[in-house]
This record gives sequence, structure tokens and C-alpha cells, in this order.
Amino acid sequence: MEVQFEDPAQEIKRLRRCINDLTSLLALPAIWRGSEPTQIVQTLLDVLFRMLSLDFAYARLSDAFGVMPVEILRVAEDSKINLSAEEVRNMLGDPLAAYAQGSLPQIRNQLAVEGIAIVPAQLGVHGEIGVIVLGSNRTGFPEKTESLLLSVAANEASIGLQEARLLSEQKRISAELNTENQMWPVLTEAEIDRARPYGRVRRVEIGEILYRPGEVGRPCFILLSVSLEIVQPTISGERLVTILRPGMFTGEAGSIAGQRTVVQARVIQAGEILEVRPEDLRTLVAHDASLSEILLRAFMLRRLMLIDRQLGNVVVIGSRHSADTLHLREFLSRNGHPFSYIDLDMDDAYRNLLDRFGIAVSEIPIVIGNDGTMVLRNPSTSLLADSLGLNDNIDNSSLHDLIIVGAGPAGLAAAVYAASEGIDALVIESHAPGGQAGSSSKIENYLGFPTGVSGQELATSATKQAQKFGAKMALARAIVQLRCQHRPYELVMNDGTVFFARTIVIATGAYYKKPTAVNLDRFVGHGIHYGATFLEAQLCEGEEVIVVGGGNSAGQAAVFLSQHARKVYMLVRAATLSETMSHYLIARISGNPSIELLCNSEVTDLGGENALEKVSWVNKLNGEVRSVKAHHLFIMAGASPNTSWLRGRVALDDKGFILTGRDLPPVVDPDRSPLWPLSRPPFMLESSLPGVFAVGDVRAGSVKRVASAVGEGAISVSMVHRALAEL
Repeated sequence: MEVQFEDPAQEIKRLRRCINDLTSLLALPAIWRGSEPTQIVQTLLDVLFRMLSLDFAYARLSDAFGVMPVEILRVAEDSKINLSAEEVRNMLGDPLAAYAQGSLPQIRNQLAVEGIAIVPAQLGVHGEIGVIVLGSNRTGFPEKTESLLLSVAANEASIGLQEARLLSEQKRISAELNTENQMWPVLTEAEIDRARPYGRVRRVEIGEILYRPGEVGRPCFILLSVSLEIVQPTISGERLVTILRPGMFTGEAGSIAGQRTVVQARVIQAGEILEVRPEDLRTLVAHDASLSEILLRAFMLRRLMLIDRQLGNVVVIGSRHSADTLHLREFLSRNGHPFSYIDLDMDDAYRNLLDRFGIAVSEIPIVIGNDGTMVLRNPSTSLLADSLGLNDNIDNSSLHDLIIVGAGPAGLAAAVYAASEGIDALVIESHAPGGQAGSSSKIENYLGFPTGVSGQELATSATKQAQKFGAKMALARAIVQLRCQHRPYELVMNDGTVFFARTIVIATGAYYKKPTAVNLDRFVGHGIHYGATFLEAQLCEGEEVIVVGGGNSAGQAAVFLSQHARKVYMLVRAATLSETMSHYLIARISGNPSIELLCNSEVTDLGGENALEKVSWVNKLNGEVRSVKAHHLFIMAGASPNTSWLRGRVALDDKGFILTGRDLPPVVDPDRSPLWPLSRPPFMLESSLPGVFAVGDVRAGSVKRVASAVGEGAISVSMVHRALAEL
């Protein structure tokens, strides 16, 4: 039989193209070395798309890299295919499953598009990494050359992806090791020498206790030739935290804040230490930027470790169904205080023990100091704060240059800038640092955090930064009265304590409005929440929840809760979100299948006996009423200022926000607008009371964003300087 050969010129041209394409594919591993898995597959699909004149190229990466499966789709502009990656996956579902079992050589017409031929290839020996699917409507597709190219491409990509997986694991291990090194760094001789002028060297012997839990004002010890064991005494014995060797140092975040110690340090190898007192430590931190970074980072990481491992000096015994238990746990978490939690609903031994001692339900939660010397029955947050020594370093007899009321972003910014510039600043916070922003699960549009930052992380960092510069903070203290008849001003606390201030920055923010159509108070702490943090998210695992509100806080809460809850209903009174929410959040919500956005909707009824069990709402356009079984309702709608204690003292607008600067009314109203007493005009952020400034959400006309609040807090300090100069 005579063999028919193709045109030699065409055959040579085709072979040259094949060689060039193979060369390109074999060069890819050098190009994508060190790249992320998705980058490797995206580059590969782009190359194949150009080489083979495809209608579409689709790839799916498995979760072998510890992340959710990733889908990538490339479609030609003139292609008949007009589908998303999800739709392509659904249409290819059965064929891909068959191919994974080794029984799918090639398929035609699987995309309901005439003439499309499909050829798949697996990534990994058994497809454990993923799959690539190519499609074209060209006659004879795929040719042997194209099949060869796809096979080579899949093989090279599999090798590259395996290397990427190994590199990813190495990076993870490296990051963990790096965290350990940063948590327990070893100072060099040069770094120790720079610290020597701020301390004194003394000898210690084996068995000597350098500090115990509950002690205040303990020095930071830099180990010159000794070793220490750091332990936490408990009712059942000691728990080892770590061993410190020569070159290391003691202390954690509470050291800078002047709070009580939560662990014990015991000498296990005699020698010399460098003892640095708290006031000298603050001076060292202020003067030596390099040591400041090492110390502050280690202190914060150690506090996070104590929290993560529940190595605090306090145990909370309560019930997940107890509003008071949730309130205390949230208070300790928001203030970054490590504690252990025992759930009576899960621990029969503790429940039986409390029953034997006749502990009533109203006395839960029980708070016990780890050394057993402190036992509190359902304490208030102020009592708990005092018992834990969170306010030990506050002297209410002192006259302060500046008192900042409220520790939200605006108040914390004012504290950082004031303290760093030498102003004697005291921050008074009724609950926990961060304010309303502190309950945000993730803030994604704040400058400098491209991957977002939680409100609590931001507040914790800002708090430590302010304390590093010497600012003091009184926690769980609410102001009920401002006495302003003369200077210095007097701030009266809810416990009768009086603080004196030359100047004041009011940063009390705003609180969420309660829907008037329903009685929320009945279920507060039993299903009604005003913040969405990890603590609340744990309670919502696998359930249906409702978020009420159309602002950024509500949007952030809905997105965060959707990662834990089975379904999130978002109720918004307005017709759209465009005027109240950032565009990126709107896009995130609309693209999330777990979130159902319901505009023109308002809560009408709540049901349940001892806890929330059902929520009903109405569509205001058509009157349709809908009800769902839900145990958790998050209220994040509207804002009312925290200014009830200021009425008659400073000028407020008709909604209760503080008027400042040029917004102060020219006409005096005895009830709302006291007379401006000075010849100079008020400063930009100054209220109608000289030397009293308003920043953040509490100020009339402010932009309700974290960045603007931080900016106002920082700017106010320059005006505080000018007001102090007048005195």
C-alpha cells in the first residue's frame, strides 16, 4: 500500500511550531519558580490559550494547599460560551468525575454549545492537585500535537505545583519559627549594653521568685547569666509557660500598662540579671527605637499566646445561655486579658459542684482567681476590672493635662499623639478599647492594611502604643457628670470618683439605635447582639442569623458571620445600600450566596421563652411578612451619640451630637448652647466649652469612618497644646 505524505513544507512548519511550543512550555517552570499555585495555573492557561487557539480553558485546583478549591476560566472574545467558572464546573461535573477514575479519553458537546470538543488533563498523578479542561470548535481538535502539548503542560504544571506546595509549607513553618523567635528573642551583647544604663545588675540564686501573679509594678529582668522558668500557678498545680535563657527578658503587654502580673518567674540557674524598673523601661522604650521594637513586639506576642492558651490568672465559670456570662467574656476578650472559660452546659462536674454549694442561677458566672484567693459571683465589669488590677495605676487625686473620654479610634489616636508629645494623658473608657469599631470583625478600607484588620486588633495595637508613651487608661468607668463652673474641669464617675482635667477630648462615639417596633430588652444577652466578634461567631456556628443595618459595620458583620452561620439575612430599611455602605462591601455581600439582602425591610416581632427563637420582619413596599427560626439577631442600625451627660454643658445639635468650631450656633440657647466666653473664636474641634474638644462619631458633621476618627483624634492634640498654653 502506498503511504500518503503531507505537503513537506506544511509538515516542517507544523513541527517547528510544535518544537517552539514545547520549548515555551519547558521554560515555564523557571518563570514561575516561587510563584503561588493560582499564579502557576493562570500563566499556564494563558500560554495554552494562545498556542492552541482555544474557545475556552478551565482549571480547578483542589484544596491540597490548605485553602478552598480555586477555579480559573479563560474564554475567547468570539466564543459561543457565555458561562461562569461555576457553571462550567457544574456542566463538566460528571465527565470530570469519570475522568478522575480513568475512563474519559475525550468528550464532545458537553457544554451545550454546538461543535465544542473537550479534552481534559489531570494535575498530579491521580488528579489530587486538580484538573485542566480545554475546549475548541476547530475541526479535528485536538490534534496529536495539541494532545502532546497538553500532556507536557499538565506534567510540568504538576511538578511546579508540588514545589509550590512544599514552598508554601516551608513558609508556614518559617513563619511559625519566626513568631517564636520574636516572642522569645535573645538580645545581643550590644543590645544588652544599650539597656544597662537604664537598670541595675544584681545576683539571684536558685529558687528565688522574681515575681508572682497579682504583683504590680514589677521590673523587667534581662537575663545576663541566669535561667528562669515561667509558670502559672493554678488550683491544681503549676503550668509551665516557658524557660528563659541568658540574653532573654521577662515581661508581657501588662508590664507596659502597669497591670498586675499573671505568671510567676522562678530562678533555675543562679547568676546575674539586669533589673529595669517600669518607669526606666518606658524611658528606654522612648529613647531606643530598635530595642523598643523588639520589646514591644515580644510583649504583645506573649500576651496573645497567653490568651490563646488560656493561661490567664482568672477562670470564668458560666453558661453560654447566660447574658451575664457572655458580657464578662466579651469584656475580658475585648480588653485582651487572658482567661480560662468553663461552660457549665458542657461540664457536669463543675455544674454538680456549684449545685452542692447552693450557687443560684442569678449568681452565675463565677469568677475565680487562679490562685484561689479571689472568688466573685456575677460581678460587674467595674468590680472585675478592679479585682484584676486593671486600674491599679490610676491616681484620681492627680490633676491631668488632658483627659480623653472614650477609647475608640479617635480617643486612642488622641492618646498616642498626646502621650508621645509629653502631655500627661488619661483615657477613661466605660467598657473596652476600640469602641464601636472594636466590635468590627474586619475593617478592609483602612489605610495601610491591604488584607484588612479586625477592630479589636487595631484597638489593641493602638492601646499598647499609647501606653508605651506613658498614657494611662481607666477601664470600666463611665462618666455621669461634667462639672464645668471653673477650671480645672471635674469629671464625675458612676462610682462617685472625681477626676480633674485642664483640657478634655470627648470621643464617646455613638451607639446603635434600637428598632422601636419590638422589645429588644427582653432578649439582650439571650440572642440580641450589638457586635460581631469571634466570640459571637462561635455561638452562631451552623445556624441562621439576622443582621439589621445598612452601614459598613452591618456589612462587615454579615460577611464575617457568613463564614460561620448557615445563612445570614440582612435587613435594611432603605431601598439600597449605595448611600450608606462602601462599594467593596456591597460587592462582597451581593456575591455571597450565604447572605440574603432584604431592602425595605424592618423587624416586626421577636419570639421565644427564655431566649430568642424566632424573628419576623415586614417588607414595607408590599406588606409581606416573613418569619424564620433564629437564635441570634445583630443590631447595627443607625447611630445615637453618647452625650446624655453633656446636656446643658456644651452645645448639641437636635440629634444630640456635639457642635464644634464654626458649627457653634450664633444665638445662645440656655438649654443646649451655652455662651462662648472667650474673645478668640473656638478652635476647629473645640466645643462651646473652652478647652473641651469633640472628635470622632460624637461630633456633629463628622464622617463616620475609622480613618477620619483617627485623623480628628490626632489633630485635636495640636489644639490641646494651644489650650494648655492659654492656662
